[in-house]
Amino acid sequence: IKIAKKYLDKNNCVGIPTETVYGLAGNAYSDIAVKKIFSLKKRPRNNPLIVHYHSLFQLENDCILNKDFFLLYKKFCPGPLKLKKKSKISKFVTNNKNTLAIRFPKQILVRKLIKSLDYPLAAPSANISTKLSSVNASDVKEEFGKKVKFVLDGGKCEIGIESTIIN
Repeated sequence: IKIAKKYLDKNNCVGIPTETVYGLAGNAYSDIAVKKIFSLKKRPRNNPLIVHYHSLFQLENDCILNKDFFLLYKKFCPGPLKLKKKSKISKFVTNNKNTLAIRFPKQILVRKLIKSLDYPLAAPSANISTKLSSVNASDVKEEFGKKVKFVLDGGKCEIGIESTIIN
């Protein structure tokens, strides 16, 4: 976790395990880190990223949490959420939209990592766009080689299926 934090603090991307697939993570407040995610994944810039938070307290720094949110959160943990005007989230994460897709990962290593950071993580799946998602640390290394500075190895992802975005 300390090594991953060191690279993330320097605006590098790292591979992280989640309960679904491995993610390609970077500081969601940093234009530099977010641009690296898009570049590494060869992802179209108009395809916004999901942001991983440790807690509602952390999320409250960036998004408007109202009564409707809490009703839906209890049932679905929804996204997208309306961003606060003072949010530090990189405009590249959202493609200049005023909403944000969020996630609270359950994977224990990632939760500890995010808790140790002063920022949330932009972390889409760790694969080049249109290719299969990584379910092991070795998949991330094979996909990106030395372009990804570090992979936090949490073993094989439990589910191995990507999250689905619904409207």
